[in-house]
Amino acid sequence: MILKKIEKKTYEKFVSSSNLSSFYQSVEWYHLKLDEGKHCELLGLYEEDTLVGVSLIIYVKILRKYYYAYASRGFIYDYANLEEFKNALKKYFKGKVVFVKIDPPIILNLYDKSMDKEFNLENRQLIERLKYGGFKHHGFNMNFETEQFRFIHAIKLEKTFEEQVKLFSKSTRKNMELAKFRGVNIKTVDKTELDEVLKFINMSSNRKHFSSLSKKFYERLLDNFKDNIKLYLVYIEKKEYIKNLQNKIKMEEYKLKDLKKKMEHDNIGHKLKKEDELINGAIKKYNNELIEAKSLDSITYIAAMVTISKYKEVVSFASGMDNSYRKFNPKYVMYPKMINDAINEHLEYVNFLGVKNIFDKNDPDYGMYEVKKGFGGKTVEYIGEFDLPINKNLYYLYKLVNKAKGRK
Repeated sequence: MILKKIEKKTYEKFVSSSNLSSFYQSVEWYHLKLDEGKHCELLGLYEEDTLVGVSLIIYVKILRKYYYAYASRGFIYDYANLEEFKNALKKYFKGKVVFVKIDPPIILNLYDKSMDKEFNLENRQLIERLKYGGFKHHGFNMNFETEQFRFIHAIKLEKTFEEQVKLFSKSTRKNMELAKFRGVNIKTVDKTELDEVLKFINMSSNRKHFSSLSKKFYERLLDNFKDNIKLYLVYIEKKEYIKNLQNKIKMEEYKLKDLKKKMEHDNIGHKLKKEDELINGAIKKYNNELIEAKSLDSITYIAAMVTISKYKEVVSFASGMDNSYRKFNPKYVMYPKMINDAINEHLEYVNFLGVKNIFDKNDPDYGMYEVKKGFGGKTVEYIGEFDLPINKNLYYLYKLVNKAKGRK
């Protein structure tokens, strides 16, 4: 088994035919990293003359003058012959890097909406085989400590959007209706609206205390992925919102009028009094909401999303919202739109990307996980991240330095 550089066309053909394909392994991502000034390679793994594996390799500088080689969401390989695979890595990267990092999207567990687990014994054994072969496992982390997410949430798409909606939870469908009632709409925009899109993405990253990617990054993303990337803006249409509120108030007033007539002829019992209180409360609530609605601009932008379509799936790459408009439920407009667009493009999966601490309902981000689960699908747990030391002394020095700095 030998590792060597390969042509883009050969590489892309192999990736697109694999069930492990990811936009992180795409030629577009390769060019994006080159545009960022990174040293990258497209490598092929050969058994004699047969191509059996590939990976985009990104070289990352550490310890001032040394590097490690990151196989971006890879290697794409069946891991059948681990000893030969390991030897090929060591031979190719000897003298070039301190270690090689891999994090292939190989599934360890699947979780349904009830959190029942579908366990893959063969892939659990692969973890042990990799460890036995000298690969250092980063463990079963529940957060975002590694290069890529160890947990994602994904949906297998049906033939029509109507069929897909039937798989949404009852509360999800209710929130979709509520967003529609409040005049929340969504549209795709081009790169001239990038600043507006990034405004909302940055709002969310600031709120959650993590650094967001730069405008330059998104410009490169758009330049490289071209038609495979979509920018969405979510907005409140004031006229529609006010009309819906006024119609709702009229409906409640008609109900109150009918109730008053009934109360004039019947004994006014506890049940009728309670109904009277509920209707009057609803009218008051909608009138207050109407006052707020009238203070809005004719179009008020409240959220944004960036998606990437590649191979068989669409990925929710980034999103954000103005938290002062959270009651308008923008996610319940964004995600249905993404799903509908993916079905129209004949894709097979929607990938919501990372979720964390899925077993901890007290985690501050658990609510976001519940939102994603409400659209159906399953939560995917991958086997995790592994390092193969090439220069063991420098590798352990690097680990000690990171530990001293409080990093893993």
